[in-house]
Amino acid sequence: MSTVQRNDRAPVGRLTAADVMSVSEVAELLHVPRSTVSDWARRDILPSVKIGHLRLCVRHQIEARLLGSTKG
Repeated sequence: MSTVQRNDRAPVGRLTAADVMSVSEVAELLHVPRSTVSDWARRDILPSVKIGHLRLCVRHQIEARLLGSTKG
């Protein structure tokens, strides 16, 4: 059983579907086009992971970035 290290505000544990966001969901949250989110993710401006053709973001990492935290 693996665990994921998370920031101070989120407990350590397994990720659930609620913890993971698609590029479309991040774009909606930030009110920017999907292409912008994809570009930011490719350039490591937004933290993400690419699995095959799918790019996913972890919600607490996006929130930490939005709040100005370098943790995550």
